[in-house]
Amino acid sequence: MIAHRRPALRPAFFLAQAFCIIWASTAQAKTTTIDDSGTQALEPSVSMRWKTAAPSRSGADTLMVGTTTIRVRINVTPWLRRSGRIYLDLPAQQPGPITASWISQGRFLSGQVHSGNRTLVYAGPIASPFMEDILKFQFSVDGTLIRRAFPVTFHFEMDES
Repeated sequence: MIAHRRPALRPAFFLAQAFCIIWASTAQAKTTTIDDSGTQALEPSVSMRWKTAAPSRSGADTLMVGTTTIRVRINVTPWLRRSGRIYLDLPAQQPGPITASWISQGRFLSGQVHSGNRTLVYAGPIASPFMEDILKFQFSVDGTLIRRAFPVTFHFEMDES
């Protein structure tokens, strides 16, 4: 009687499989800027103020903050009836490092982002052509960098697999 033996599985096969799994998980998703032309600031400008009422003797309290409310309306028609991951992107801009934090009033996640980065604001099904929310923003910036009024730009992005 001849016994059938399974051929020895080669370590190279497992190594190749491991590389395929790692490569697939690190593959970059396609990022697309979302049409947010329906988004509007409810206050036309943000009044900045010193975070602390009385500066310290060391001069270390130079942070200025300002708040505003933004009515977000983004067009997600291209991703209708699919799931998506939406990010708020705050590009690096003048006058220097900016931090934006917000509280959501509806569908989006509350959060915080530093200039030059982005953060997740929504993950899930896209069930309607437009997504809307009201975000109460607080912007923070080093007051020693501010010489004049400056615009702050941000946008929304969708990651597609």
